[in-house]
Amino acid sequence: MELSRDLAQTREFFTSRAAGWEDRHPDDGVLFEWAVDQLKLSAGDVAIDAGCGSGRALVPLRAAVGPTGAVLGLDATPAMLAESARLGRQAVAGLALGDVARLPVRTGSATGILAAGLLPHLPDPAATLAEMARAARPGARLGVFHPIGRLALAARHRQRGAHAHDMNIDPDRIGPLLAEGGWTLELLDDAEDHYLALAVRSG
Repeated sequence: MELSRDLAQTREFFTSRAAGWEDRHPDDGVLFEWAVDQLKLSAGDVAIDAGCGSGRALVPLRAAVGPTGAVLGLDATPAMLAESARLGRQAVAGLALGDVARLPVRTGSATGILAAGLLPHLPDPAATLAEMARAARPGARLGVFHPIGRLALAARHRQRGAHAHDMNIDPDRIGPLLAEGGWTLELLDDAEDHYLALAVRSG
């Protein structure tokens, strides 16, 4: 996979942090389960965890779609996928190395997409959201999710020397950004300890 500069920087950042990632974030599991519930998936559905990291959402996604459904976890960092496999997530989902801006799925195949901790790392979020819309069937749901509050997330990014990519999820920005990518914002839960923008595939 040929890496853009931004993708290479993201991979470099997460490679050194992949091992034991969930040990450092032990309280996130319940929030991930809640975020998956908001996608309102049913048995037999197709779910994508875009930027799956260690795969924390993969187990609740599998539970939601059942044995007849399909779950794909896609991430750009091999070390994160290795951590996901170490934790046994390959037993509940397909794990793939790839760029979320080029999803390896058929057009109109996905029923639900989770993008957890993803938008702050995207150099062109509208284009990636449009790619997710391509992969989604009409009426599919997208969850732009963070298991941390937006203000705390922005502070964390500033500490790393990041620029304003984290403002991709600003309340004034997220609705128009989703619309540009082919999604309609349905719910914005901008809480102190988590963030969820729930959108529906337009058309």
